[in-house]
Amino acid sequence: MKLLQLPLVITSLWLPSALGAIRTDLRRKNVEVAEIDNNAHIDHEDQEIVFKEGADFEDVFRCTRGGGRRLTFNADNTIAACCAPGQRLLGSLDTAFDCCAPGHSLTGTDRTGYRCCPTGQFYDGIRCGSACKNGKIMVDGDCVCPSGTTATADDGCKALAGCDSGLVTGACYLLRMENGHTFGYDSGQLYYSAADHSNQHRVGKFKLCKNERCSSGSSVDPNDAVRIRDTQGTITQSSETQGNRWLNKASDGNHVGRTSRYDDAGLFTISKWSCGKYCLGGFEAGVSYACPSDTPSITFTPDRQACTPVEIVEVPCDIHAVENNCMWEKTPGTCGPGTADDCHCPKGWGFARHDYLGLQ
Repeated sequence: MKLLQLPLVITSLWLPSALGAIRTDLRRKNVEVAEIDNNAHIDHEDQEIVFKEGADFEDVFRCTRGGGRRLTFNADNTIAACCAPGQRLLGSLDTAFDCCAPGHSLTGTDRTGYRCCPTGQFYDGIRCGSACKNGKIMVDGDCVCPSGTTATADDGCKALAGCDSGLVTGACYLLRMENGHTFGYDSGQLYYSAADHSNQHRVGKFKLCKNERCSSGSSVDPNDAVRIRDTQGTITQSSETQGNRWLNKASDGNHVGRTSRYDDAGLFTISKWSCGKYCLGGFEAGVSYACPSDTPSITFTPDRQACTPVEIVEVPCDIHAVENNCMWEKTPGTCGPGTADDCHCPKGWGFARHDYLGLQ
């Protein structure tokens, strides 16, 4: 077996700091990886990445000596890991990274996890097995139709007409709680609660995410684990500097707050509830109110069936986008002066889900 040979990358441009050329703070996904920018000098012969700092100093990044592993790069030289000789570094930031032997591919899903399997096989969360066809996925060794679809007579899969959740990843939503208030971050109490909008309580604008990059357009089903990202800043700090924080995993009566770390984010689920409403639960633990209050917060609880009823309303992610004009229609007698209940919100603006958002 031979070490994966990649073209030598040499550049005459040096960053003033090694921290500007390589990121080692990426979330661990099967193997530890580092993200490298185009200004890094990769020395394949000495198995080092060298950064020049000023006129007299160098900084070196390399695999731990004596461990038998060598610097290995993905296909476009943007990600590095320490792999055994002969292994390839496969994967992406949206899935996972792993060192795979020749004749293997990295396969799986966000739900099952990702592992190296012989080419043509699929990882089902337990083992590698024969790859499925006709749109089916491997679950516990069997090829089945994915969630939200049903089998057809020709052994394929088709979507369940009219039975999607109405929610997708990457869109922005408001959460209105049972007390009629919107859910948002209280910069005085340092946690989320359902309260009036004020100078310290800002309404949250939330994205439902299945991965750290919060890739858009994937249906959010009741059995999906999602992390919730608040794109809003705080009253004193802008969305650009303090937005995109995750709701954390505070439990046992501790109020859910916010964190900048994806790994510290809580794992939530969302299911349809009574007509026009949803229930916010947890993937590994349930979600309930933290304590009796007129402006309640939420907390994770051991009961996995516990959930908190909410109304979910889609809003623009960017309030300056021209496409916002198409969110609802203003025609005589429907969206003139009066309540928002008279507005017609066409299914087909953005993603096809408005019929499920309780806005009509």
